Amino acid sequence: MTNPFSYDPLGRVPSGAPAEPVEEFPEPAGPAPGPRVNSFATLSLVYAFVFAPAGAVLGHLGLSQIRRTGQQGRQRALAGLTLSYLFIALSVVGLVVWATFGSTRSNRTAAPASATTAAPPPATVAPTDLARLLPGVADVRNLTRDNNLAVGQTWDHVGRRDRGGTIDRTECWGSIDPGSSDAYNVEAVFGYRASEFSDNRYPQNPLQVVAGVAAFRDPSAAQAQLADLLSGWHQCGGSDVKVTLPSAQAVTYSVGLPTDAGNGITTMEVATKGLVPRHFVRALAAKANVVIDLNLSYVPSSGSTTDRPQQAVAVADYILRKVPG
Repeated sequence: MTNPFSYDPLGRVPSGAPAEPVEEFPEPAGPAPGPRVNSFATLSLVYAFVFAPAGAVLGHLGLSQIRRTGQQGRQRALAGLTLSYLFIALSVVGLVVWATFGSTRSNRTAAPASATTAAPPPATVAPTDLARLLPGVADVRNLTRDNNLAVGQTWDHVGRRDRGGTIDRTECWGSIDPGSSDAYNVEAVFGYRASEFSDNRYPQNPLQVVAGVAAFRDPSAAQAQLADLLSGWHQCGGSDVKVTLPSAQAVTYSVGLPTDAGNGITTMEVATKGLVPRHFVRALAAKANVVIDLNLSYVPSSGSTTDRPQQAVAVADYILRKVPG
């Protein structure tokens, strides 16, 4: 029996009283775990940034599994697919742009190379422009240091100046006579022009310059004509040649050997035999489609230091510099 006066306001049980059993309640259980996120969906999002094609494949696999199993991660798989295809599209566009601009740049780079390998056509001189190549009297006076030179004859076609004469060796006409038709392939000559400049103050010591130019179809034809003229020079060089004039007078020429004067100019000295020998300096050259055929004649005087071969070369070089090309 319980003592009513044994109440303890603190709820303590008096000693000796049996303790009332305490009722225990089980702890409430947590929420049940939901379905896990599909691993292919996660990998698709990761590989979209690493290797887009693999991300696209993983995204499709993830969506397929999600439809079958009901797993979570559909939005993640769609995000991986979207990013994967976006990066693939950007890569394709980048490759197209690179291929387009890369080929354009290579073409621009290769264009100058083709321009340098394709040489322009060689320049040519028209027959009507031949006279412009020849020096004037003031030029010849300056080149020969002879202020008494005057303009003489001009010629507009190849031919013998000593017309009617004969020679004992026909291949030697080109050695003694500039512009001789016997030394030229006349059919190949498109045009010819020659000018004469003479100083006749002293009949016993005259100076004469005959500068001639011949135009051909093209540079190769001009070079072929030059080769024929030089061949005749080499055949006749170092020998004597006899010319019989229409008056029956015979003149013997002593032909020297051809000499390379530089700049494509070849010279050869010729002299007549007799009491008053007359000397000639012949000069040949070719440039573009033009052949230069020049003759400087003089009577040497004792004690003279004038370099007549050099004067002939100077006149020939003057004409060469006026030929285009």
